[in-house]
Amino acid sequence: MQTDTLIVGGGLSGLALAAKLQKAGQSFLVVEAAERLGGRILTKDVGDAGFDYGPAWFWPGQPRLARYIDSKDLGYFGQFSKGAIKYEEPDGKVFENRGFSSMQGSYRVNYGSGALIKAHEKDTDEKAIFLSHRVHKLTKMGDHIIAQVNSPEGQKEIVARQVVLALPPRVAEHTIAFEPALPDNAARAMKNIPTWMARQAKIVAIYDKAHWRDKGLSGDAMSRRGPMVEIHDASPAQGGPYALFGFVGFSARDRAQLGGFLEGAMEAADQAFTKIKQDALTQIAV
Repeated sequence: MQTDTLIVGGGLSGLALAAKLQKAGQSFLVVEAAERLGGRILTKDVGDAGFDYGPAWFWPGQPRLARYIDSKDLGYFGQFSKGAIKYEEPDGKVFENRGFSSMQGSYRVNYGSGALIKAHEKDTDEKAIFLSHRVHKLTKMGDHIIAQVNSPEGQKEIVARQVVLALPPRVAEHTIAFEPALPDNAARAMKNIPTWMARQAKIVAIYDKAHWRDKGLSGDAMSRRGPMVEIHDASPAQGGPYALFGFVGFSARDRAQLGGFLEGAMEAADQAFTKIKQDALTQIAV
């Protein structure tokens, strides 16, 4: 397998680059370790609505994203923020105020951020995309790079003129061997770049009715007690079903103690949600 550009990572960045290269008539391949495209973007469809389990917002200061959404007729809407906000103190006391929502002024894509992934996927030759393909070694050989790839069919080699790592730098540094080795300062920099929201588990609760809106609440809540420290309205622009979502943070050490990165995060999130329903923090949501 040979190509001009090998893109490692089938998230929004990787797919956006692939679409540009295809438009420019350049050869490329996209390899994605997961069984799906999207990376940190994951949207689940429930009824006629799409709920984001990953990134959901964008802001007026991101005009290129807004232009792309407009060019594909995807549409977007403002984050719901009308109503009072709930706030919980460390001792469990809950207060209500009319302050500004922390996400007021942000936007969300109609039917979820996954619509962006689907649009990019349509713009990309499906024969150039390989799922469940994990790059584990990159070797520079003269004017080209050889990528060693684990795939469902076994080991593969991809020869490319250049490689673009469209995944979190610290993940690339941890999972890919480089030959020759990267300079110490480059490897150290990649390892030390934090992955945004990496320690956060996102929990979405879906309802037939937006009962918090009926009570004059925005759905926004902050807690200094936890385990859920932040809650927002996650409902679609119009109609239902409706939803609230919140963040629960777990460090890498906590996840390891819980028995595995993803398994531990999900188990802990389920436990946290059960606690929330039994705790006074439930008042924030309802």
